[in-house]
Amino acid sequence: MIINRRLKAIMANAIVAVSFVLAQQTSAAENDPGIWTIFSTTDSFSGEDATGRWHYWFDAQARYFDPGSGANQWLVRPGIGYEIRDGVKAWAGYARFRSRNRSGRVAHENRYWQQIDWRAGEWQLGRITMRLRLEQRSIDVGDDLGVALRFMTKYVRPLPGDGDKSLIVSLEPFLDLRDTDWGGDAGFAQNRFFVGMGWRLSDKLTLETGYMNQFIWVDGAEDRVNRLAILTIKAKL
Repeated sequence: MIINRRLKAIMANAIVAVSFVLAQQTSAAENDPGIWTIFSTTDSFSGEDATGRWHYWFDAQARYFDPGSGANQWLVRPGIGYEIRDGVKAWAGYARFRSRNRSGRVAHENRYWQQIDWRAGEWQLGRITMRLRLEQRSIDVGDDLGVALRFMTKYVRPLPGDGDKSLIVSLEPFLDLRDTDWGGDAGFAQNRFFVGMGWRLSDKLTLETGYMNQFIWVDGAEDRVNRLAILTIKAKL
């Protein structure tokens, strides 16, 4: 009963957060379409330990904002994790980020990240997972170290049929913990809301596609909204 009450509270908070974001968008001046393509792989290391407590993580992303404008981003992110107990993993890793804005200016960023994720429970025949990630960010267009906290709640529900299709909904707010000379003031930085579908093509390959609403708070200027088509390929090597 306690778990059920917590899950209901989580879903209620998610609904409130989404409603807040959608309401805020009415005043946003920047409103751009975009396409993100993502490849990710994660699994346990093979070896004598049949429980597979050690895991690897890798994802690579290509992001195109307002196609034709030249505003693009590229990201590679490896990591290693350990399963603390059933359904709970701790991770640490590094990410290399490169971005180009509409004027052609290129910026390079290094990110070190630590993360814990866990299975939170079940709701309405679906599974709820959560992820808490801390990032330390340094970028070559500024001198300060940025620190960001991200919290994702993800809901996956199998659809009727052969069990290979599923509904996916996720919500992920970002919080900047420090002021920087390149990223503005500490506080809420952005929110990502995703809804889409997943197809399990084989035991080792899954395809996910859908829509992401990325709302970005901008200090001293109009906020931005990116309306993104997302294509994700997940593989087990």
